[in-house]
Amino acid sequence: MDSDLYDEFGNYIGPDLDSDEDDDQSIYGQQDNQDERDDEAMEEEEDQNEDEDKEVTAVVLHEDKRYYPTAVEVYGPDVETIVQEKNAQPLDKPLIEPVKKIKFQIKEQELPDTTYNVEFMADLMDTPPLIRNVALIGHLHHGKTTFVDCLIRQTHPQFDLNEERSLRYTDTLFTEQERGVSIKATPVTVVLQDVKTKSYLMNIFDTPEHVNFSDDITAAMRLCDGVVVFVDAAEGVMLNTERLLKHAVQEKMPITVCINKINRLILELKLPPQDAYFKLKHIVEEVNSLLSTYGNAEETQLVSPVLGNVCFASSLFGICFTLKSFAKLYADTYEGVNYVEFSKRLWGDMYFHSKSRKFTKKPPHNSAQRSFIEFILEPMGGVGDDRYQATALISSQLWTLTSLRCHLG
Repeated sequence: MDSDLYDEFGNYIGPDLDSDEDDDQSIYGQQDNQDERDDEAMEEEEDQNEDEDKEVTAVVLHEDKRYYPTAVEVYGPDVETIVQEKNAQPLDKPLIEPVKKIKFQIKEQELPDTTYNVEFMADLMDTPPLIRNVALIGHLHHGKTTFVDCLIRQTHPQFDLNEERSLRYTDTLFTEQERGVSIKATPVTVVLQDVKTKSYLMNIFDTPEHVNFSDDITAAMRLCDGVVVFVDAAEGVMLNTERLLKHAVQEKMPITVCINKINRLILELKLPPQDAYFKLKHIVEEVNSLLSTYGNAEETQLVSPVLGNVCFASSLFGICFTLKSFAKLYADTYEGVNYVEFSKRLWGDMYFHSKSRKFTKKPPHNSAQRSFIEFILEPMGGVGDDRYQATALISSQLWTLTSLRCHLG
């Protein structure tokens, strides 16, 4: 062995040796090649890790981040897609809603048919003494809207076949129709006649009854000549009724009281005629007590059926009468009856003597009935067991608005 070819540690330092591919390589040569490959792989991994570190540490804006593939990549370019942000629209509404025409109220496109001539109504508008502006006020569900429906049926023949509860002519808003409560004050102009068949132009305001809409009631009262206070015959004077009476007294307006739903006294409460009379009398006395409380001693106006500013009605069955209009029915049936004087004797402690055919304040016998019971409640209620069929047997001829004309005229 040539010592010049090796160093002191035995490592070969001589010239390069020629090698054949066919010669077997030593294990050390294979290990060297494997080490070289491992080094190259490690370098590539290090490069990738460096690239990843650069991507992680880079600042990426929120709108540039991509978590999911785009709609074009998923569905293709031929599909139209709509992108909607999260929580921008509730789930109960479709993305593309159908076109809807929203209607808030019911309107008539043409003038309705009336029992009177429209030109005659226009002529009455030029005559202020024949015009009455009236506001209907009262507690919740005391029958104001149904009362106006009775006027509409009387003057508009096309509504004769409508049911009493389904018309609600002045409730023009759909919310009023759905809830069954008036929300806005609605005016209606009709031509009505009194017991003498004299025509008057009536501008009637159907006001809301709920206390939350009292501003419309105030506005309607400022426009009117007088008010009609509706009181349920079964419920009597309520809290809102008292408040409205106080307001009407402060405005110094003429007041007419309409005791409505008298059918409830007969059909629901099943009161005998004498108890029904005392119930009606108690309502009148309670109203007068409130008027005396809120009004001045000198200017206090009282209401009474004898004065003509109290009427009795049943809006459900289309009935409204005063003492004078009811007495007029007797005058039309029997000759020689002075219905004006007769009506003054149909209220209070007045009794009719059948033998002397006179009215006195003393009963002729123990079982004698007051004139209001004998001439009004008994005919309305029938006889015997048929008494409670009162409302169904009343003639449609009882329908008048004499109370409005007498007091506001």
